Amino acid sequence: MTAFSYSPSALPPRFGKSLMSASVLALLAACGGGGGETPAQTPVASASTSVSATVIDGPLENATLCLDKNINSDCDSGEPSGKTDVSGKATMTVDNADVGKYPVIAVVGTDARDADTGKVTVPYILKAPADQAAVVSPLTTLVQTQVETTGSTSKDAAAAVQQQLGMTTSPMDDFTKDGSAAGKQAGTVARLIVVTTQKQLQSTDGALGTDGKPLSAQQRNAVITTQLLTQLQTLATAVLDNPTLADPGKSVAEKEDSMKVAASQVATASGLSKDNIGIVAAAQARPKTPDTGAGAAVATSSLRWFTFSDPGNFFLRGFESTAAQNTPDANGKRYYTEFRAQIENGQEIPWVRKQIYWTGSEWFACPSDFVNEQTAVATTGESESLYCKALRSRTSRSERDISGLKIRDIVREVRAYPYQDGAHGSFANWGPKPEQVPADATWPAGSSLSYRTAADLGGGQYYNSADGQALIPPANNPSTTNISLWVTATLQTFIAWNAGDFASNVTAGQVGGNNSHVLVGRRDYKKPDGSAGYKRYMVGFETGGEQRARFYECEGDMSTLPQNRTLFINGISTCKVILVSNYQIATQGDAKVLSFSSEPLQLNTSNSQNYRLFIERGGVTYKGYKDKKAMSYQQRLNQPATEALLKSLGVDVDKLNR
Repeated sequence: MTAFSYSPSALPPRFGKSLMSASVLALLAACGGGGGETPAQTPVASASTSVSATVIDGPLENATLCLDKNINSDCDSGEPSGKTDVSGKATMTVDNADVGKYPVIAVVGTDARDADTGKVTVPYILKAPADQAAVVSPLTTLVQTQVETTGSTSKDAAAAVQQQLGMTTSPMDDFTKDGSAAGKQAGTVARLIVVTTQKQLQSTDGALGTDGKPLSAQQRNAVITTQLLTQLQTLATAVLDNPTLADPGKSVAEKEDSMKVAASQVATASGLSKDNIGIVAAAQARPKTPDTGAGAAVATSSLRWFTFSDPGNFFLRGFESTAAQNTPDANGKRYYTEFRAQIENGQEIPWVRKQIYWTGSEWFACPSDFVNEQTAVATTGESESLYCKALRSRTSRSERDISGLKIRDIVREVRAYPYQDGAHGSFANWGPKPEQVPADATWPAGSSLSYRTAADLGGGQYYNSADGQALIPPANNPSTTNISLWVTATLQTFIAWNAGDFASNVTAGQVGGNNSHVLVGRRDYKKPDGSAGYKRYMVGFETGGEQRARFYECEGDMSTLPQNRTLFINGISTCKVILVSNYQIATQGDAKVLSFSSEPLQLNTSNSQNYRLFIERGGVTYKGYKDKKAMSYQQRLNQPATEALLKSLGVDVDKLNR
């Protein structure tokens, strides 16, 4: 089988470095004798260099700093190393040929001491990139993990981490020397990373790998850090949601009890457990799969996402390439198309892509059969993709042969994978329940499961043409909550209607609740006491003048769920100002695009991987988005595996054709 569609109507196409260093010159001189003068000798460069770095959560004393030459996240005999002093500084003697070549790690054991919080009780590991190793911290650890996971440069990785955390300071900085509110926030987030890591190391102690052998601390630490990389926005909002953690006037030591509460919440949200960490460790240990270039190109297809209730109700999304598309063109590019199938009550729901993308020169309504481009898979297992002429990403992959294994067992593993697919969410919702698969069904020869890490390179802009139009109540009934009566608006009218506290008639009791109508974010969260909370975010605009934008955070009344998430509790507005920014309006093609100079950190959520835009085209204003640099994970089945899975579930694969 090469491609699918569902009878009777046809679906879209289906299956078919610089280290902190100093050059040291040794000047040699000799004392002459017998009245003769020794000729001057040419200076000889030293074969090694003293390299220093500072290790911090708070300054960490007695941690072991080393150059990780064999990339095993441990300090081994023979690797340059040093012990940190009370200020967290250590010096290593490094061969000149190795300077800037290998990442630096710090092994923080129970014999180490944190200047802020005292004796370290649970050991952990910190890292820094080879070319930016003057500071080794929990934040640089995330940067180095991003480098290792995506193959990006340390500069790009640092920018991605900073963007996702909403920080105004670089994650490579020494935040212990920054007394500003931004520096203290960075220190609080760093401490939360450490406490969360320690908690998860404790909870996964004794976990076994898929081979039945105990996982090492290094293996578990690597999985935990990689998972934290997908939770950057969760980390940032965990700090902001806790009044103690968000208080720049409190020391890290004073925040420790609240830190433990927040760490428990972040750890729970991660989905990592003693039972599933071995699955991730095995996936991470698999070598990246390069493109060997051997033999003629063949047609390929892969299933990215699958949800299933029964043979008459399922959804699948994947990608396919013909043999010709898999043959590199003169520029080394290869090509692929996307397919989606949604069946409800046995009937096809046609897929029409609703997003309109800005390509840099035009607004592009990307058709469902659009041919996307990608680079060949490099020897490192990485390739780059351009989707709908607008969205760029970098992906690394490794392949696992699952031929002969029980289908039910692999389905169970896929669903237990704790990472998330950025577009689709938790793998706990993937595919069928394991018990829906016949117990004796096995994968046929040639079946494979691909593990992929995708780094969105950010900057893509788009809006939804069929949903999310910026609507306002009609002028003759401005207080109606019946959205079916609301009308579309130009950007000018939309801005005027959402005046917020800039309106002349606003009262203290309203605080934006009546004068700012547009919702720019919403999220459920856990309060410090563990109870459920709900927040909504609004924005108000100043017309003319400085073009200021005022963002409000409003606490919803959880007792009125699910229908009435009100902004008022006991008749009093819960909205408060959390940021005053500026907005600007630019002309892009035939559109006017409103963007903000900055957004509140509180808009960061695990489901929000973009900045907010408002885009007017044809006299209608739409909610728009600009992608952040973010990471997500995919598990893809190849064509033989996909066909076998569908057949085992009773799906009539023969009816799925082009």
